[in-house]
Amino acid sequence: MLLYALSLLGILLGSMTLHIALPPRARVGEGVPITLRLTNPDRRAADLYLQGRPAAFDIIVTRRDGTPVWRRLEGAIVPAVLQVRSLAPGAVLEFHDTWPQRTNLGAPVGPGDYLVTGVLPTDPPAELRTHAAPLRILP
Repeated sequence: MLLYALSLLGILLGSMTLHIALPPRARVGEGVPITLRLTNPDRRAADLYLQGRPAAFDIIVTRRDGTPVWRRLEGAIVPAVLQVRSLAPGAVLEFHDTWPQRTNLGAPVGPGDYLVTGVLPTDPPAELRTHAAPLRILP
């Protein structure tokens, strides 16, 4: 499994990093397991303000040219519930889902190259976003 990361620096979030992990390739029709990992590499605890209950997270799949294919939260209503999570030094918070290789309209996708991005909505209204990770769907 490949791991792509984007360091996120800021006053509110300290030096937390959000990573996305997924296989580099899958066969047509196979579910693609995707994990988002939020890590606190700092030496002190950090508070994180998450939206929704359970905490909302998004996964966005696009074609290489940026054309949207699937969004995990497409059409979803994220409750206006705020969770405060304290991450201890070195702690990791994980979010898991599987892309069923379908578009948001339910059509199966074909072989080709895709990009997968993870998004973690936070409060105040902002989001943490990973780099786009490549995924190749094989026939």
